[in-house]
This record gives sequence, C-alpha cells and structure tokens, in this order.
Amino acid sequence: MRKLILILALVAISTWLLAVDTMPDFRLPNMEGKNLSLESLLGKGPVLIDFWADFCAPCKTAMPYLDELAQKYEELSVVMISIDAPKTQMRAKSYLKSKNYKFISLFDADKALAKKLNVGTPPHSFILNPAGEIVFSHVGFEPGLEKEYEAKIEEIISQIRPIIKPDPLQEQKKVPQTQAGEK
Repeated sequence: MRKLILILALVAISTWLLAVDTMPDFRLPNMEGKNLSLESLLGKGPVLIDFWADFCAPCKTAMPYLDELAQKYEELSVVMISIDAPKTQMRAKSYLKSKNYKFISLFDADKALAKKLNVGTPPHSFILNPAGEIVFSHVGFEPGLEKEYEAKIEEIISQIRPIIKPDPLQEQKKVPQTQAGEK
C-alpha cells in the first residue's frame, strides 16, 4: 500500500513539474510596498527567484551567495520572495535592511505564488530564461550550490549575448610597435 501511494505521489509530482514550465505571472509588493510584476523582470536576461522565510537558516546562508551573483552579472535579476506571514514580515524586512543586499526583495504573505509553484519548505529556487520559462529548480541550499546556479546562469547569458567579432578594419589600422633600436 505504501509503495502504491509513493508511486502515485511521484507520478503526480512529475506531472506537475512537466505542466509548470513557465513562471506564473505575479504582482508582489517590494520593501517599499510598491507592486512589481514578473513581466517587469523578464527580457534582459536570466531571473533567479528564491523563496525564503525569516525562520529559515539555509535561506539566510544562501543570501550572500545570491547577492554576489546579482552583482557579478548585470543581465541577471535576483529576486528574493519572502513567504513570511504579515505578522513576521517586519522582522524579515529588518533583516534584509541590516544586510544591505542588492537583490530585489518581494513579499508573498498569502503564499499565493508559492502555492502555484508548489513551494513548501524554503529555500526553493527557480532560474528563468528571459522568456519566463523555468529552466532550473532546486529545493534547499548549502554552500557550493551557487556554482551550479552560476553555470546555469552563464549558459543562459551565453545564449542571449551577441557574439562580438573584432572589426577587421580596426585590426588593419593597428601599427606593430617596434622595439628600441629597430628600424
């Protein structure tokens, strides 16, 4: 009986994962209470969305690594979405302000978006391509995982960056430098 339940659960999860390949549109408040939409984040490059909560130690461990990625790649948008209840949001906001992170912070107090994505225990991270398709998903965090995130981010960036070739006319204009004493 347990095997049957486990198999049914795995089939249900697999079906869900195949069905949810695009991030659902959302409008969530930021630190200042202004709503930000998914649409406003898409288009320029990959988007890393991480659901977190103030009580979650691995979430807080991940933040410096995710902030570093946000600062390293100008095409990348890192969005931390708090799933803290309204009564604990102030503590989450205070924590973020004390750390002065550069990533985007949003709040999903009623967990509407988290529920759509089947986010249970945080941290739960999603990497989106510029079209909003989910290309990577991971639950949990431990140091070292950011390298896997970075590899996926670099893969997306390499697909969207134009290949810059040197201008042959500029190459011809370069005059070889001679060493002192050469004629």
